[in-house]
Amino acid sequence: MDTFISYSRKDKTFVQTLHKALTDRQKELWVDWKDIPVTSDWWAEIREGLESAHAFVFVISPNSVVSEVCNQELEYAVSHNKRLIPLVYREANAVPEVLSHLNWIFSRETDDFDEAIEYLLEAMDTDLDWVKRHTRLTRRAMEWERKDRNKSYLLRGDDLAEAEQHLSQPNRNPALTQLQQGYIVTSQQNQAADLMQELEQAKALAETEARRLEEQKQHNIQLRRRSMVIIGSLVLVMAMGVYAVLSALQNGALSRSAREVVAAIVEFADAEVNGDVCWSGALNGVADIVMPACKQAIALEPDVAFYYESRGLAYALMGNFEESSLDFKTAIETANTSDQSVARISLWEEWVDQIERGSNPFDEKLLHQMRESWKEEKEAHRSEYHSEETQ
Repeated sequence: MDTFISYSRKDKTFVQTLHKALTDRQKELWVDWKDIPVTSDWWAEIREGLESAHAFVFVISPNSVVSEVCNQELEYAVSHNKRLIPLVYREANAVPEVLSHLNWIFSRETDDFDEAIEYLLEAMDTDLDWVKRHTRLTRRAMEWERKDRNKSYLLRGDDLAEAEQHLSQPNRNPALTQLQQGYIVTSQQNQAADLMQELEQAKALAETEARRLEEQKQHNIQLRRRSMVIIGSLVLVMAMGVYAVLSALQNGALSRSAREVVAAIVEFADAEVNGDVCWSGALNGVADIVMPACKQAIALEPDVAFYYESRGLAYALMGNFEESSLDFKTAIETANTSDQSVARISLWEEWVDQIERGSNPFDEKLLHQMRESWKEEKEAHRSEYHSEETQ
């Protein structure tokens, strides 16, 4: 629905002319033509029309500004952050304050009607994509509210990712209502809880497989490797790819649980998994949470240069540049000794040089490049693994 038109019944003739001009231009409008007393059923229809409309046109006249119904419609539109468009049909005093600071469109008898229609169409189409998404989110949030906040009505997957873009753009107009914000945050928490449950299940599977490996190590070695791939994939999805979990980690909603998850990974004592968690967590803004995994990877395999690079990055993003520089130097020494990661030595040397000169080499542009490179590497690894599995 493009627009809801609020008007006084005494201005009905003008609104009929306005309605025809807009519908001739393929606009879908919601206009209440009924001249009946206010009832609960009638007001329910009005609310539904307002919720489904992208914009709200208030036809200003001496009659509409004092109309109880018009002001009630205006109040409901404001409560849902609908885009307000004041259209002056006749000059009036005591115009509602919420309309007074907006740009008015004039369509009085002395004004050019066609020109007013063009201005109105332009106002209706401004940032229409954002308004449509805002309206769609309003309707889903209202449905969730009316269903007693049943979690089956919450957002998931791509729908949640799109809604989170609203949260990341607080200065857009119309802004999110409190109900919409609560709906998105609750959806994030629900999806994060599901992921945490999956991770706990993976941990239980890992513990079971570890016991079986202890009893039949040679017989089950291939099974153990497969379990590690499954567990590692779940952890990396949590750290790299899920909007809801990252958002919850960054705003502190899951801080305690996240640390418990990392503790479980550390306890599992696999250097590669711990190293992957350290690197991906640092790149995605949770360096302090994954630091135990960084240290565990080095403790398990102190001769792997990459693990020092991972911890060095985590230290730098935590602001501890002294420890960061030491780790990059150790990575260089380790690589020179064992011929590991020789291609990255010059990069590490450059980072050390910048840190010692008091500069932070890890700006957002570099971090973005590193995240993309990491994703490509993991995709290639997964493709290689699946290829081996099918042989």
